Amino acid sequence: MFLDAKELRCILIVSVIFSLSFPPFPFGFLTPIAFFIFLQFMDDKTPRDSFRLGYWLGLIWGAMTLFWIAASTISGAILAIVINAFHYAIVWWIYAHFRKNQRVFALISLPFIWVGMEYLRLFTDIRFNWLTLAHTLTYYRPLIQIVELTGTAGLSFLIIVVSILLYATKLIRRDFRWIPILIIVLIISGLFTYGKIRIHHLENKSYHLIKAALVQPNVDPYQKWNPDFNQEAFEMLMKESRILKSHHPHLIVWPETATPFFLRTRLNALQKIGAFLDSTGIHLLTGTPDYEYDEKKDEFRTYNAAFFFSPKKNCFQKYYKIALVPVAESMPFKKYLPFLRKIEVGGGDFFPGREYSIFQFNLPLFNGRYYQGEYHVEDIDSTKNVIVKLSAIICYESIFSHIVREFVTRGANLLTIITNDGWFGLTSGPYQHAQFAVFRAIENRISIIRCANTGISGFIDPTGRYLDRAGLGIQKNLVTWLPLRNEETFYAQHGELFGKITLLVSFTFIFIKLIILNFFKRSRSRLKIKYD
Repeated sequence: MFLDAKELRCILIVSVIFSLSFPPFPFGFLTPIAFFIFLQFMDDKTPRDSFRLGYWLGLIWGAMTLFWIAASTISGAILAIVINAFHYAIVWWIYAHFRKNQRVFALISLPFIWVGMEYLRLFTDIRFNWLTLAHTLTYYRPLIQIVELTGTAGLSFLIIVVSILLYATKLIRRDFRWIPILIIVLIISGLFTYGKIRIHHLENKSYHLIKAALVQPNVDPYQKWNPDFNQEAFEMLMKESRILKSHHPHLIVWPETATPFFLRTRLNALQKIGAFLDSTGIHLLTGTPDYEYDEKKDEFRTYNAAFFFSPKKNCFQKYYKIALVPVAESMPFKKYLPFLRKIEVGGGDFFPGREYSIFQFNLPLFNGRYYQGEYHVEDIDSTKNVIVKLSAIICYESIFSHIVREFVTRGANLLTIITNDGWFGLTSGPYQHAQFAVFRAIENRISIIRCANTGISGFIDPTGRYLDRAGLGIQKNLVTWLPLRNEETFYAQHGELFGKITLLVSFTFIFIKLIILNFFKRSRSRLKIKYD
């Protein structure tokens, strides 16, 4: 199960290159090269060795890229890295089986199998889709516009195709090596051309605009929950919101669990929020813990929630986080095995929500478009209203395309991502999390307000551009005009269609391998024996 010196050297090299391909490093172009190196190394390996080496790759690459999880939960980091590594072990084990006397068949099947496995990782209580290959390309905005058609699955697929084409240059005759190189150039230039055309089109459209603001605190997440400090944390948010009042925003956003107490039980805090909104006409979205009583099971259930407040209304709307962080927020499978709730590993005991909430409010009509780095109002018609349909994505949920898409298909034309990445300090984790949000904007051609305690906060437009952002480890307020979604993408309509296709094709390849190719192989063996 261990590695010899040659194996360790290769896996370390590949893991380092993969890690440098993820934010905050802008070296995503190295991803196909790392994949090519490992693919070449696996050329003569048995299925057993392929499983072992694939697992070690996932383990070391995962440790180098996901080490920051341990800042919040060591047990959660270990489980995430150890379990996630099986993804790569299984893929390379299948590839090794396919490669036996059928190298071309194995190479053709590899992109489908890899992306099919990425698709499967979107589900179950232990889902953790952080190390998706497409996530290495977040800094190359023109190249990633295709996700509005295929989702991130299409980008991951093309990365592996490019790697295989690099590998093909080692297999074919020297006279024909220009062919795979030409195909690589066509793929990259095609992505770039499509991306530039789409960005240009979107930048020249007219949109209904909303003036949005956010408050990024810089509060130690451990100190925030101190009973002697949580009122001070709330007052700071109110103070910064009053400062923002002079900018006349329509909406202010606070981060995940911005109020470090059960907000619904704090009458004084609710009154202060209500008085501020009533006097300014501003709407407010904040993260907060919440609870409800389950009469059937005679128990209280806690939730990671978002509350939405509107002026002149003595109530709030709520959303409960659906995708919880395994171990850190909830023990996996506790719904089916209740005794797991009693296992203490340093995480929380939240329950998942079930409803995709849409918060609605009306605004006067502001029309405008993008130029000189921001959106500008060109026309105002106070006699007409625009309906804003807002949804709150909470932290970890933002890495799941299919969850974010569900809010959009239910009518959301503006998204917020509220998070508390302060648990991870000045590591690569907050940078990775912030960059992955770019895909959610492009997939659905929707603006995103990303508000994080300690950072990184910012505004993302439908082309995946950060219009403004607040860095890590500082307190800052931001205000800007944002466009409301006004078109429906192919991805928003059809979801993870590409991922489903790759999974279906993968099963087809497995069927062909197990049944058809093995049948012909046995038939040839019998004929050889007969005539010998």
